[in-house]
Amino acid sequence: MTEMPEVLIQTTPGTPPDMAPGAGDLLSDLLESMHVTGMVLFRAEFREPWSVTSADSGQLAAMLALGSSRVIPFHIVGAGSCLLALPDREPVRLDSGDAVVLPSGGVHRLGGCADSAAPVHIGQLLPQLPWTGMPVVEHGGGGASTSIVCGFIRCDELLFHPVLGHLPEVLHIRPDSTPSDQWLATTIRHTVNEAGKPQPGWRTMLPRLTELMFVEILRKHMQTLTAGEVGWLAACNDAVAGPALKLLHAAPLEDWTLERLARGVGVSRTVLGERFKHFLDQPPMQYLGHWRLQLAARRLKSSELPIKTIADHARYESEAAFSRAFKRRFGLPPGDWRRKQARTQG
Repeated sequence: MTEMPEVLIQTTPGTPPDMAPGAGDLLSDLLESMHVTGMVLFRAEFREPWSVTSADSGQLAAMLALGSSRVIPFHIVGAGSCLLALPDREPVRLDSGDAVVLPSGGVHRLGGCADSAAPVHIGQLLPQLPWTGMPVVEHGGGGASTSIVCGFIRCDELLFHPVLGHLPEVLHIRPDSTPSDQWLATTIRHTVNEAGKPQPGWRTMLPRLTELMFVEILRKHMQTLTAGEVGWLAACNDAVAGPALKLLHAAPLEDWTLERLARGVGVSRTVLGERFKHFLDQPPMQYLGHWRLQLAARRLKSSELPIKTIADHARYESEAAFSRAFKRRFGLPPGDWRRKQARTQG
């Protein structure tokens, strides 16, 4: 199934679709394990005509010395309107109160609605590091003004990988006037206000607001998925795949078999395998193996435990078997991969 390049999340009156039992908790469990952190980078005042291009998420992470391979950029329009453009895609119009998250973190362009200015790289407009406060970027001509708050979400990509792989390129959030959207609209408004007029404690407040915004955006995206869509979040909504994922993530090192997992969900092995194949394009035991390797990679990156200890913890019979599986998954043997991560963080 071909993914749509942009998803507009706009709740309409009515009751959101029910999620599978435990699915919401599964998302919470994963998000808590990922150490999600948010940051507002700068506030911008652009005047028509204007156009700026971004770095991709890897370049941004390197530029800011974040110790991450990538980040997830977001933009919030505080006032005015603008266009967001990705290569080979139709521009997306953003209006006051809108937020946009770019899970793939690719190069993109923001510009005025007149779209007549030559683009300038945002790196040319930002002051040199280190910053003593939040930079305010002013750029453009003498026309109508657009205020934008720009930042990013950082998380443990190793653990977020199942979700990232199936998110659209653009999550466009346009809260409406329904009660279910008021909380998100208020969070977006508070983020804009706090960035515009920082109060005591803003360095603590802004990250929390952006993290809450990101989690709510994921929840709303999850609720708007239709029955025909696939991916990790769609699997969480399913009455079979959702509870199975919950069991696997709650106890990834248990001696799971397809039969035991199917019995825990209350379905046949055939039905369970079909639902996993439909949503995640792999059987349950293969998913579990990949998830164990993701957890092992996280241990390699965040600890100095011997590789054999990590291999034992991941339930591999030998260090050699673990090394072969790890190389197939990540392209390098565990020791080489750990050293590469250390160089990247350093």
